[in-house]
Amino acid sequence: MKFTELPFAEPLQKALEKIGYSELTPIQAKAIPFAMEGNDLTGLAQTGTGKTMAFLLPTLHRLLISEEPQKLPYALVLAPTRELTIQIGEEARKLLQFTDYGVATIIGGTDYKSQEEALNNQACIIVATPGRLIDFVKNNRLSLENIQVVVLDEADRMFDMGFVMDLKYIFHKCKNRKQSLLFSATLSYEVVRLASKYLNDPIEVHINPEKVITERIDQSLLHLGREEKLPYLVNSLLNQPIEGLGIIFTNYKMNIPRIVSTLRQYGITATGLSSELDQKKRIRLLRDFKAGKYKYLIATDVASRGIDIENIDVVYNFDLPQDAENYVHRIGRTARAGRKGSSIGFCSESDYTELERIEKYLNFKLPVTEVNEAYLSFPVGEFTPVFPDEAVPGEKRQQQSQSGKKKRPGRGGPKERREHHAPAKMSHPHGHPHHHQEKPKVHKESHPDQKRTNHKQKHKKDSPAPNSQMQKSRRNLFDIEKEKPSKNKKGSLWSKIISFFKRS
Repeated sequence: MKFTELPFAEPLQKALEKIGYSELTPIQAKAIPFAMEGNDLTGLAQTGTGKTMAFLLPTLHRLLISEEPQKLPYALVLAPTRELTIQIGEEARKLLQFTDYGVATIIGGTDYKSQEEALNNQACIIVATPGRLIDFVKNNRLSLENIQVVVLDEADRMFDMGFVMDLKYIFHKCKNRKQSLLFSATLSYEVVRLASKYLNDPIEVHINPEKVITERIDQSLLHLGREEKLPYLVNSLLNQPIEGLGIIFTNYKMNIPRIVSTLRQYGITATGLSSELDQKKRIRLLRDFKAGKYKYLIATDVASRGIDIENIDVVYNFDLPQDAENYVHRIGRTARAGRKGSSIGFCSESDYTELERIEKYLNFKLPVTEVNEAYLSFPVGEFTPVFPDEAVPGEKRQQQSQSGKKKRPGRGGPKERREHHAPAKMSHPHGHPHHHQEKPKVHKESHPDQKRTNHKQKHKKDSPAPNSQMQKSRRNLFDIEKEKPSKNKKGSLWSKIISFFKRS
């Protein structure tokens, strides 16, 4: 179905034509006609299926065709993350560009004044995260009594993040609402319970998530050793160029500056995104990435939901996600709005448990690709580093955490920084520069604060210390017996303690 086949208000038709949207996605084709009639609706669909337009278009259409002037704000959209909130707000502004209406984005981490100005600038729709919205309501900066339509996006994620009571409070304040739309990737018990309590006889629409994944995303899996992941990634990016953008996911935020720094040494424009960055930096980096300043974004799962960028061509799973459902959300960053994309997963000896969970969740085996042996070592040659004067996101905090509190004069100075950023081929003839980078995390001076020491040990899995045994048999991915003795010792010690208390 095409957008021109639906009777949208004229300003929306002009906006859709200018944006370039033509074909409806499956969830849009099923949801929009019912929502345009004013029905309450629950939509079950994964990320990247076009849910945003599925609720924005019918909501704004009903506002624009209303015969009587509507009190503002007219609609409220709730989202779990700041990034997703910003994306929805941008889409709403595009649709309203031929009207006099505005959009107010209410999120934490930014100043109240600019958000109040947006509310007072003919804002017909509010897009918000629950926490900051409740602050506005409780401080009498905003009334929700005029809200006619309430949209809850990624409801399952809301409950995962502990927003249950916040949502109930907000629905109670929107007591004059006439329509409620709920969208979720999964139908958990809490989602169904909320829908039954606050939605009036909702129409259910859903699409088959497995069909979307298999049809639009070309998935592949590579079995690599832990030390082989980074050189293989560098070679892959250099030898397999893409037209659009790419996202590289890792499970550990301490990995981000190491990956970003290495890619930049080989002339690959990359930046990083994690919870370590404050909100303003995250927003700026996302805008620069979307604008094409950076070709690749290295991120933790903070970016697996809510980043709606249409031209993501490839997603790399540098580490397989520990939560199987997050695999779908990660690869869902590509193949958006009807496009096709690819996902490439790196599976090392540390990832086999995650692989089993993912394949069980998907109900099929991920296709395994043959390893290119030439990619197992860092490339040799002349490479021009990019962004030499730009700080690597997360690097400063990581260095501080490694050396205790603040760095004292004479420690960690220019020499240490030069070693950290030295090109791989110069400092590491064996092609494994990240061994040198990871060493300080495990072996450098210990801080007297026991809590900080425990924090380091908790992340040891991410940065295993190299040893000769691993170097000799790194292609034997099933040889992980050496990790077991320490676990057994802990178990036997615990058993002795328990038996001691039982005797006494």
